[in-house]
Amino acid sequence: MVYGAIGGLVGLILAYALWEPYRIQTTEYTVAIDNLAPAFEGATILHLSDLHGRVGVFSFRPFLRWLAEADMVVVTGDLYSPTLPRARLARHLERLSAPLGVYYVSGNHDYRRGRLAVEPWDPGGRIIDNRVITIRRDGQTLFLAGLPDLVKGKPEWEAVRACIDAASGPVILLAHRPDAWLLPGVERAGLILAGHTHGGQIRIPGYGALIRHTRLLGRYTSGRLEQPGRPVLITSRGLGTSELPLRFLAPPEIIRVRLVSRHRMEDNSDRGGE
Repeated sequence: MVYGAIGGLVGLILAYALWEPYRIQTTEYTVAIDNLAPAFEGATILHLSDLHGRVGVFSFRPFLRWLAEADMVVVTGDLYSPTLPRARLARHLERLSAPLGVYYVSGNHDYRRGRLAVEPWDPGGRIIDNRVITIRRDGQTLFLAGLPDLVKGKPEWEAVRACIDAASGPVILLAHRPDAWLLPGVERAGLILAGHTHGGQIRIPGYGALIRHTRLLGRYTSGRLEQPGRPVLITSRGLGTSELPLRFLAPPEIIRVRLVSRHRMEDNSDRGGE
């Protein structure tokens, strides 16, 4: 009887873990940015990561609403899965649009034999690996930097860092791995958006992720991380799974980030929110 109960519990857990990859969640953050130009006050970034071939998000109503409202869309790597059709996802990626643009940095699963291979999608100018680009609105600027995967890609951090240091305004860094937060000189960026970890994908109550896929502090695998003098780091749990098609206590997510000026937010706080 005891063994039967244990078997039943294991079966329920497995059934849930097979279902959780389809339970997409929405997560919103407001991030205060130093010296944010008034033209970007309240601008929203829709963050997608680690799709691994899954396309369910593109018919998910909250996603469609957020996409219609987004000023910018960013995709932080790991597009495909070897077991799911590439063309299907490529069609959805091609249709993405936003007033300030759609941008992509590569993940470890986007490489084959050392070469970036995201066909049949052609990211064109949307790929910002090892680039720093200028986003303009109403004559004012925001800078967007990108790094390819820190292991499978060919990151040129020193060159990107030099461009970031030379930028005449706030910088947002896109990186597949949250370990970009540990790079020397990264504090010049105000915000880092990353993925890769899947939030651990399998989490144990009271312990956390069995495998974290990051060298960051403590048991961190996803969400918001802040320390004085460091960029705000937001790591997405992503939308797909690794070769193991399970998630447990780490549901897939889409993220929306709203940018606000630190100066204006502090002024508003001093006035009691008036």
